[in-house]
Amino acid sequence: MRETNRAMSDTAARDRPTSTPTESAGPEGVIDRIVVAVPARDERATIVECLESLDAAVAVAGIPTRIVVAADSCRDATADVVRGYASRLRSCRPSEVAVVEGRWGGAGAARRAAVEAALRDVERAERVWIANTDADTTVPPTWLHDQLVLAERHHAVAGVVELDPATATSSLLDLFRASYRIGADRHSHVHGANFGVRADVYRAAGGWCASTVVGEDHGLWSRILAIGASTVHSTDLRVITSGRTSSRVDGGFASDLAALVRRRQHRTHEAGERHAGHGAATAEELVA
Repeated sequence: MRETNRAMSDTAARDRPTSTPTESAGPEGVIDRIVVAVPARDERATIVECLESLDAAVAVAGIPTRIVVAADSCRDATADVVRGYASRLRSCRPSEVAVVEGRWGGAGAARRAAVEAALRDVERAERVWIANTDADTTVPPTWLHDQLVLAERHHAVAGVVELDPATATSSLLDLFRASYRIGADRHSHVHGANFGVRADVYRAAGGWCASTVVGEDHGLWSRILAIGASTVHSTDLRVITSGRTSSRVDGGFASDLAALVRRRQHRTHEAGERHAGHGAATAEELVA
């Protein structure tokens, strides 16, 4: 699988780094509010499970949290489902859930819209943590708590992803695990589905690039590094994301998975032709 840290150009001046962080990563307790940004396009079937997992994480984190779903060019009832979820058990839910709708046409712009809505009344951005995920993704109960622990020493964190076995074939799961490089305690991946950053640093780095359709996560990460912020790639910060291979946009994560499958099929076809032509193909060639 091609490396997920592919470089993306960013030409929008408003999204470029403008300054350095207001202060270094603070001591324990400096973050007193969380916002969660979730872009969604035609995710009626997955968004409730995503929100339920986020609420479980909010309960563990134990601080006020606002979750905003940006329904981007949806042709289904994604926004209505979010509003219905937000209205149920509102008094006892640990989070505030809201939805914004638009025709942004890309993950970068949708993420930006969700963050802007979530930060609408924030005065002290250095005390707010922005957690980002996707509508086809679920997070573990400790996801936000673990980010807060990392936020004691870092301005931004990048986690890793696992495929949902319910949405991926066993063959795809094996292919992904074999190609997705993770060390014992480090990795080099950046995913919008598992990305956290302090709000003042997010603003100083220019935020999500509204003109970037794919690769917005690497673009923002690069700009965060450019302003000298402290970052960490955590192998302990994991989420489970969809294993679908039909992408909402060309070049997205699902496109990468589809490319994995095509390469596997191509290698299998070539090995079969060698076997038919020469009568000799190793077991490794046939399953490579």
